[in-house]
Amino acid sequence: LDDYQRECIKGELNRKLHFLGFAKLHYISALKGSGVANVLKSVNQAHKAAMTKIATPKLTRALKLATEKQAPPRSGRFRPHIRAAPQGGSNPPLIVIHGSGLDAVPASYTRYLERSFCDMFNLKGTPMRIQYNTTENPFEGKKTVLSEADERRAHRARIRGRKKYGKK
Repeated sequence: LDDYQRECIKGELNRKLHFLGFAKLHYISALKGSGVANVLKSVNQAHKAAMTKIATPKLTRALKLATEKQAPPRSGRFRPHIRAAPQGGSNPPLIVIHGSGLDAVPASYTRYLERSFCDMFNLKGTPMRIQYNTTENPFEGKKTVLSEADERRAHRARIRGRKKYGKK
């Protein structure tokens, strides 16, 4: 192929295979047999990346660095709070992120975290999965029930406050 045809084919491949952004693209020659060694190196690298085990403290540190560089966007009045990130599985790597308010993390921020983890741990050639586990407030929706003694104390405190500030 001449240079123009080669560039057209490369552009067409990039357009059609955009969802394989994690994979390395190699061009081989069927006539000459060139480029096959590079494909096999990439396959070995992808297998190594898919089977990688990463310690929880390292993942949590990497997550803190990524969130310091770019914090998750606000959802309403609150920003999601990210706490820890253990590895949930391999082949492909799964990272479970624990925190609160993670239901509202947009897909763009998830892609940012995926790219950050791939760059920090050299996980080229394998897709990365991120799962969010949101902790719920255990006291949400529960009414505070005071004991009889606590009710008396609260009542006395209210009365003292009125006398102190001259209210009846």
